[in-house]
Amino acid sequence: MYSQKDPDPNYLSYLLRLWRTRDDNGKPVWCASLEEPGSHLTESFADVGGMYSFLQDQLDIEQPGEDARQEQKEQQAAWEQPG
Repeated sequence: MYSQKDPDPNYLSYLLRLWRTRDDNGKPVWCASLEEPGSHLTESFADVGGMYSFLQDQLDIEQPGEDARQEQKEQQAAWEQPG
């Protein structure tokens, strides 16, 4: 088992919290936070796009091109529609 001082570079663990709120225009938006279980360090995000970017950085994944970003926006919009 790895200690916090010697983390395994091939393993990440987060507690994901999601909640729905409204932006300044009253539009529903999903917010998120990710917490590291051992250290309790928490990153909070005003929208899931910010969380995606954070995770891509953590995983050293290239940022998606414009087509992929548009697809992400469409997926997020579909999630935000009442169902």
